[in-house]
Amino acid sequence: MAWKRLRPSALRTVSKSMCIGALISLLTATIIGIVFVMTIYLGYKTLFNCRYLPLKSIPVRVQWTITISDLIACALFYAWTFMNLLLLFRPYQLKGLKTKLILAGCVIYSLDALYRVVLQVLGKPFYHMSALYKVPLYTFFIFNIFLQNYLIAVSFNLRGAKMATLIGKMTIPLCFTFIVAFIIVIFVYPAYNQKHNEGKLLIAIYSPLIGVALKVISRICVQRLWNITHPGYSYVLLAPLYYMSAVMFRVLQADLESLQSIAILGIIHGAAEVVERSTMVVIDHICHVIRKRTSAPWGSFRTPRRERLMADIAIMSMLYESTAIVSVNGLLYLYQFIYLKDDSLLKLLQSFAITTSVQLVIEWFFTSVSLAIETRYQNIAVMAVTVKLFGEHDGKDTF
Repeated sequence: MAWKRLRPSALRTVSKSMCIGALISLLTATIIGIVFVMTIYLGYKTLFNCRYLPLKSIPVRVQWTITISDLIACALFYAWTFMNLLLLFRPYQLKGLKTKLILAGCVIYSLDALYRVVLQVLGKPFYHMSALYKVPLYTFFIFNIFLQNYLIAVSFNLRGAKMATLIGKMTIPLCFTFIVAFIIVIFVYPAYNQKHNEGKLLIAIYSPLIGVALKVISRICVQRLWNITHPGYSYVLLAPLYYMSAVMFRVLQADLESLQSIAILGIIHGAAEVVERSTMVVIDHICHVIRKRTSAPWGSFRTPRRERLMADIAIMSMLYESTAIVSVNGLLYLYQFIYLKDDSLLKLLQSFAITTSVQLVIEWFFTSVSLAIETRYQNIAVMAVTVKLFGEHDGKDTF
């Protein structure tokens, strides 16, 4: 092929991959992780300060302060849903629709806020109640997503099966995010906590397989939106699932007892990431053929739209894995410092720096390998997209 004759030397590819890998896995992830830890520290000192105290020991005025703080935080989640649509669609596609989307979000948020306030008036603040009382809150949020997607489908003059298909394709990735979180929290974490170090290591090694099939299905759904969304923005729908999967895995890794186990798990997971990113096109092609029940030539699936989406997904995956390392470790050590108070601040900072550095260096190495393979042997413009749209891409991923 002609593009192979225009490739730079292998040494230049490797050096550039390591530089861009450091930019993604070390610099950007560290900055985002530090901002996240600072935000969580503020939450620990304000919003979560009384969460572990008996309800009767918390003054009513403080209870109302916590409830109001939750209302403000909840408003950001509803605003995030609307902002995702702004990032996903072009401005002309949402012309005349933004007001309806904002109004729909405000109505659902008002019901959510009213429910929280009523519980507080009855002396049963939701943050001290069982999970059953939180079901309406999750219902409001999911209904808001379906309602906004419905308004999008109506604006495109879709009816019946076509409307249901569009809503399903846009909603499935987010629904899979909740499914992954539910499986990890309800089934994996309890089994993980009952094991010793070797058993924990085995569970942490195989637990990422839960999200592999869901990621493939989500990618197929997003690729089927080729006539609705721009290929450079479609990865926005996949961001919650990829970030949730990365965070859930890093929580399991951070809870291992020895640095050796953490390093072994990091190497195994890094190698698995390289294989997953390098075989995305092949896996999606096979799933596409199975879904259509017809054979198709290999080159037919590698359209410019899909290749751009593969590049965006690879960048997003690399950034999220590294960011999850800093965020989860920072959250764990911050929790130990504030609540457990077993060690001094200097000792906790030293342990945090060593553990996080080992994981980040391992992740940087495998990120560089992924960049080199995808650029040199698969002709996917990962490094070109990273260099050209670094600020915009990382800003959207972080949001």
